[in-house]
Amino acid sequence: MRIRLFAALLGVLATLGLTACDPATEPTPVQGAESKGAKAAGGKAKAVPIKLAARRARPAKSVLSTGMKLSCVKATVTNQSKKNVEVNLLYFSLTDTTGTKHDVTDAMAEYENAIDTTTLAPKEKATGLVCAKGTFVPKIVAMTNPLFSEAARAKVA
Repeated sequence: MRIRLFAALLGVLATLGLTACDPATEPTPVQGAESKGAKAAGGKAKAVPIKLAARRARPAKSVLSTGMKLSCVKATVTNQSKKNVEVNLLYFSLTDTTGTKHDVTDAMAEYENAIDTTTLAPKEKATGLVCAKGTFVPKIVAMTNPLFSEAARAKVA
């Protein structure tokens, strides 16, 4: 009797587990390098709550620089939602042309003009550098929200 009860309970839990994940949830769309937003299935620009644009940039070394090699982008975050959006350098990552994701925390304090930690009201934007350690060609810049869920992705121009 206990085995049947356990098997039935296990079946219910498995069913709940399979239906709990939403396969219809799409990953964060990659916005084009032209910064016009992500493309919808029909080829038209789809409205995104956080518009992210980036282009390659050269860093200006800070007084705390150790001389490490850096790869950087100048990122612009625009709040297109009706809620405030938090921006923090720790919320960014860079992905290179080989698909390797680079963390930006190793390069902090190495350069000037990093993107500011701020809260953007609707329609506001913030611009600044996002750099990662190493010499590579940045292809994608990604930004998470405070809960570290991906909020926006964009191709680097």
